[in-house]
Amino acid sequence: MTRAAIPPESGHKISRDAMRERIVDAAKSLFEEKGADGISMRAIASRVGIPTMTLYGYFASKTAIIRGLWSFAFAPVFAEMRHAEEAIADPAERLTRVAHIYVDYWICHPDRYRMVFMIEDRREGGDPSWFIDETEVSESYLRLGPMIAAARGTPDADCRADAEALICALTGIAHMAITVSEYPWARPGDYVDRILAAFVR
Repeated sequence: MTRAAIPPESGHKISRDAMRERIVDAAKSLFEEKGADGISMRAIASRVGIPTMTLYGYFASKTAIIRGLWSFAFAPVFAEMRHAEEAIADPAERLTRVAHIYVDYWICHPDRYRMVFMIEDRREGGDPSWFIDETEVSESYLRLGPMIAAARGTPDADCRADAEALICALTGIAHMAITVSEYPWARPGDYVDRILAAFVR
């Protein structure tokens, strides 16, 4: 069922920030209904109930709107990873659980994966920032460093590069399972365990 356009606020003019939030919400609902391919400036404008050209006054492009959706996509997996990190005392078990959560999340949400990792971030309108710099994505990824160090029994070691390598490997597992699904891969969890064995030995 297609949702109706989001009605304008009654009684007063909606603020710019509120309208931007409504636009992101509309894009989110389109994404949930139709996947990444269902998101277009025309469709978003129609869902909000404004002309397409008016939409460009709030967001310069579809990519700018997608940045808001990236936060929506990342938030649940990082919350679940953080919960496991705080709840599990054994260092090796903690790292294993967090790694499995990360891979399982993207495989269970392939459209979110495609939206996050297969749409390139761009700088627009003189904006010097990147999505990854404005959010907690890097911080959340790099929390794997201390977890790796603890699992190795060297809690004071600097494992930043290992954390970066591990997130690349885990993302690669999800990527291949999602984009080359016709190949008879083993269970994703088996690959996660093989990679973790190499990281903590």
